[in-house]
Amino acid sequence: MTNSSQAPGISFAPAAGGAPGTAIGAPTPAPIHDIVGPLPFFSTPVGMIVLLLVIAFAVALFWWLRSRKKTPVLTPRDAAMDALGRLRGRVSEGNDHDFGVGVSDVLRRFLGEALGLAAPRQTTEEFLVSLQGSLRFVPAEQAALAEFLHQSDYLKYAQGEATTQQRLALIEAAESFVKSGEHPPETAAGENPGGEQPPAFPAKTSEGKENA
Repeated sequence: MTNSSQAPGISFAPAAGGAPGTAIGAPTPAPIHDIVGPLPFFSTPVGMIVLLLVIAFAVALFWWLRSRKKTPVLTPRDAAMDALGRLRGRVSEGNDHDFGVGVSDVLRRFLGEALGLAAPRQTTEEFLVSLQGSLRFVPAEQAALAEFLHQSDYLKYAQGEATTQQRLALIEAAESFVKSGEHPPETAAGENPGGEQPPAFPAKTSEGKENA
């Protein structure tokens, strides 16, 4: 008699040599794990903001280091020549006092940074006295430097006036000291290193002060 609960044509008999499931003694297959999703912290708004800030900081640091490597370091000579070039470009602009301050500061800074002199923090007379007996400058060089400082002080402290040509003469005198490298050019007092006599300044008044 056929069992009515059994579907026709389907046999539930065990296969030859074993039970109808996994063979006896076969290894159990390793369980399959789900792929790990994103970390919970970075899936939150606060985490995303922190991540963006970190990326932005890394990018900014990279570009800063890259630009820093490309920036050339100016020597005292190059810095002084650049400053004098800017003064030359606007030689006819501004008042005489500001021009005297500017051209004097450029040369004083160069003497301090390149030669280790105390020119930036000394008065003109203190600086010139400190050069007496020095082997760094010969007398003709000291005289030329003194003339430059006295003329620039005349504009700075005595309300002196200067024409465009007289301003150019001061710029050229400063450039001559700077271009010479470690030593100012050997020139006679009041002479332009190029051989031309610089334009004379108006006579200094008795009220002029010769300070740094």
